[in-house]
Amino acid sequence: MKSITQNLYRLILCVSLTIGLSTILSAQSTSTQPASAQSGKSAVGNQTITFKVFGVCDDCKLRIESAALDAKGVKKAEWDIQSNMIVVVGSSKMTAQNVAETIAKAGYKSELSEADAKAYSKLPACCQYDSGIEKH
Repeated sequence: MKSITQNLYRLILCVSLTIGLSTILSAQSTSTQPASAQSGKSAVGNQTITFKVFGVCDDCKLRIESAALDAKGVKKAEWDIQSNMIVVVGSSKMTAQNVAETIAKAGYKSELSEADAKAYSKLPACCQYDSGIEKH
């Protein structure tokens, strides 16, 4: 009986250690990259791209993120109004240039691509960032 109890204790200890290690490794592989990173790859095959896109308001945020999600391979997009930085997560099919060009077609310029002039002129007046309007 003592041998069975010892083996059971060892089994529980091994399972606990395995679960603990897998939790730690999982947390390390899904940690976020700093905003200064241009691009990187995570353990699950996704990559993260960061670059500057110009806009001034929450309406811009919706349009920029929506346009980014239309680019090939993009799974998630988050634009920050204060820093003008967009963080895009996607598959290996995604490229920074492709995402920037897709956003440009929506009327927003970035550090990688100029805005489509026709699309920019169709933006609401409150979203025309080159007109000197302040963030709101």
